[in-house]
Amino acid sequence: MNFVQQLEESLRDLAAEARKHHPGVKEASERATWTLRQYKNAYASAVRKANAGNSTAPTTKMFQSSELLHPFLLAANYPNASPELLEISFRAMRLLLEHDAVPPNDAIHLVRVWMIQAQVVATHFQKNSKSNKRISKSSATATSYETKVIGSDLVSSSATSDAVPNSDGRDTESSNADTSSNSGSGSWFFWSS
Repeated sequence: MNFVQQLEESLRDLAAEARKHHPGVKEASERATWTLRQYKNAYASAVRKANAGNSTAPTTKMFQSSELLHPFLLAANYPNASPELLEISFRAMRLLLEHDAVPPNDAIHLVRVWMIQAQVVATHFQKNSKSNKRISKSSATATSYETKVIGSDLVSSSATSDAVPNSDGRDTESSNADTSSNSGSGSWFFWSS
């Protein structure tokens, strides 16, 4: 009966989570809860009959119903479903699969909603990777520009004459021979006039 309790809890959680944004899922969940109670009563009576007549006990395969699976499929069918809604739905689908409570004809619907959510996730990661590449590319361009500027300063400062900024910010070569003593500074920011 642990299976029935877990499934009933999942249906309750699904109805609560879908209450505001997906009223159809809430209604389907409430109908499935009512159907589950009917199956639960039928299962309990089958177990009593099996115990009284020394026959085999029924399995959870008795719970194979499209009505029990429908709310979880409906919730996972939305491409904009919340992560909480998807987590409840996928957990319940897994529970139904593990207990052989998925009708064979509905297995294709499970695969379909998994594909929908896989496409949503793939699209999300593609968008993020493109924006990350743009950010990486622009920061790499800035880094290479800074390296070129710093590198040219190092090259010009290591020459016999220093690079001195002009009033407009461009480097000009100083012909003063005394400035060659500052050539180890590595940057024109340290020059003094």
